[in-house]
Order: sequence, then structure tokens, then C-alpha cells
Amino acid sequence: MTTFTIHPGSGETLQALERNIGFIPNLAAAIAASPAALSGFVGLQTALRSTTLTGLEREVVGITVSRHNDCAYSLAAHSTFARKQGGDEPLIAALVAGEPMADSGLEALRAFTQSLLEQRGHVASELSPEVTLEVIAQVAYTTLANYAADVSGAAIDDAFRA
Repeated sequence: MTTFTIHPGSGETLQALERNIGFIPNLAAAIAASPAALSGFVGLQTALRSTTLTGLEREVVGITVSRHNDCAYSLAAHSTFARKQGGDEPLIAALVAGEPMADSGLEALRAFTQSLLEQRGHVASELSPEVTLEVIAQVAYTTLANYAADVSGAAIDDAFRA
């Protein structure tokens, strides 16, 4: 098990996170070394819940980013959250494999996200400006999670194991 240094200034944010989801994920414990980083991470997570994207759509973006960044921790976490948002196993398997999906709306999000990542933002979007920016925000959030998980060596939480 990885040991994390939790900054004393991160305590309140971690306690709120634990109240909201029932445990402190290893990723959050890793990010808690910096109160500013943890506050930004949790703040962006909270803001993303109020976008026009559904929970499942956010997880489509999250899995696509995590696959692109080869982050096992976040692939496990976003797959778990996708299941909780109604994603079935064939859909999740297609996402994890980077394969097209039958649902045209979800496929449009997956394809745009993949293109955005591959072209480092130099793409045209057929999505609305609002949705485009919400996808970009989800990409930023997930990239922060991916990098923090990989740099810290955060172990996949039991709650995220299929």
C-alpha cells in the first residue's frame, strides 16, 4: 500500500469528500499533499456535475481520456462510475478498448474527446460551444486525476475493482 503525505490544510476537504462518497479514495489522499490542488480537484469535480453532460456522458469522456493516458487507476474508477450511471458492460468494454459505440450521441462525445487529445486541442467541434467547453473541462479534470494517480502510485481502491 502506498503511503501518502496529507497536508494538514487538506483535512476539511477530505472529510467533506468522505461524507459525500463514503470513503477517501487513494487518489484524493495523494492529491491531499497540496491543499490548493485538492481544492481545485474537488471544486472542478463539483462544477462538472452541473454541466449539461449527463453522468454517463462525463464518464465516456473520463474513460476516453484515461485510456489515452494509460491510467489504470482512472480507468477502473470511471468504469465503476459509468456502471452507476447506467452504462452496460458492452459499452464500457468498447470505451476501454477505444472502439466505436452503437449509441451515436455517446460515440460523438468519444470521437470528439479522442480527436481533442490526439490533436492537442487543434480540432473543429460539431458539438455546441457549451458542450465543447464542458468536454474540455472534463478532459482537464480527468488529466489531473490521471497524472496524479500515476505520479503518486495510487493503488486502485477496492470500490473501483470490477
